[in-house]
Amino acid sequence: MLSAMAHGGAPDGDKVLSALLAGLRAVDDELAKLYADQVLAALPVAAQAWWEDMMPIKIETYEYESDFARRYYGQGKTEGEAKALLRVLAARGIAVSDDARARITSCTDLDQLERWLDRAVSVDSADELFTA
Repeated sequence: MLSAMAHGGAPDGDKVLSALLAGLRAVDDELAKLYADQVLAALPVAAQAWWEDMMPIKIETYEYESDFARRYYGQGKTEGEAKALLRVLAARGIAVSDDARARITSCTDLDQLERWLDRAVSVDSADELFTA
């Protein structure tokens, strides 16, 4: 595992990561998830996508163990909701002021973004998102 964390992002890192995958199949699922998450947190961004595609666990149902992974997974979800919200407003022809855009894109509360996204399909202005 340490070798994968240290060398997984190297030009031949896929070979090291492939060896770890074989090893993960030999341990129980919970331990494999923990190890896979720790390796993911240590890999450079370029190697993370390959690792996620190859991991023997399903990302959709996996609850990340490391603070690093949880933080960036959560950040990605909020960024995605904010982007979706702005796209819905744009598709409906609703102008979004710089202040409203900043409020939406800086929001880190996923539940709030989801409420705003639900409202975005029926409001007449972006400001109504925040008052409804």
